Amino acid sequence: MTKINITKPILKWAGGKTQLLPELSKLLPKKIKKYYEPFIGGGALFFYVQPKDYLISDSNPELINLYKCVAQKPLDLIAKLSLMTNEESFYYQIRKKRFEDLEKNDAAARTIYLNRTCFNGLYRVNKIGEFNVPFGRYKNPDFIQKEKIILASKILKPSKIKLMDFREINNMKLSKDDFVFFDPPYVPLEGYSDFKRYTKEQFYSDSHIELAELFSKLAKDGIKVILTNSNTDFVRKLFKNHNMITVESKRNINIRGNKRKGQDLIIYANI
Repeated sequence: MTKINITKPILKWAGGKTQLLPELSKLLPKKIKKYYEPFIGGGALFFYVQPKDYLISDSNPELINLYKCVAQKPLDLIAKLSLMTNEESFYYQIRKKRFEDLEKNDAAARTIYLNRTCFNGLYRVNKIGEFNVPFGRYKNPDFIQKEKIILASKILKPSKIKLMDFREINNMKLSKDDFVFFDPPYVPLEGYSDFKRYTKEQFYSDSHIELAELFSKLAKDGIKVILTNSNTDFVRKLFKNHNMITVESKRNINIRGNKRKGQDLIIYANI
């Protein structure tokens, strides 16, 4: 399959991996039988690799609905986005609508619109699952993205997109030629940072511990696996028996500009 040129993902995802692609691409296996990404997010690495056989998944139903709609009805999705406006009153009107109450493509259009017009592209929900990020006040946010959506639809296959908890990888039969990429909600670097409110169930330290255990199991089984997270003592301790490199990164999520520089860890096994 000829590789399709998608320079940036559809979603402006906080913590997205576009800036880490130069380092991640150096570690990618030369041969990938099947590609797995259980925290698809913006999908920067997935759209870069464009694997022939894959399973991309997430526990966030809005994300999974979005990618399935891009795969199945891209032109309808573009048409719905074309009717939206970059106005604060319109933004809050769309934000107050419940994802669960909308038709699938209307829900997908809402997801893209809010993502591209909200503050810093942050996806955050409260404890009852309501999206609660304020209006971003951007002059010309590109939320229609006609060309990008059409290109993405050529890569995405509905049958290979699944609403799934990352733990389900543990029940799948993987071969040593398969590749798994984990990009979970990051461990906060400081008290202000907040990457936990990714779904209403949230993602706490216990989840990171379970993920580290799954990573170690896959590594022991000879599976090629890469994981990214913040450079913290907690993460380093969890993965102390594995290979890791430190990469300078920019954290657009932090409102304080002088705090936006950070470091990511890229942890890998059998690469």
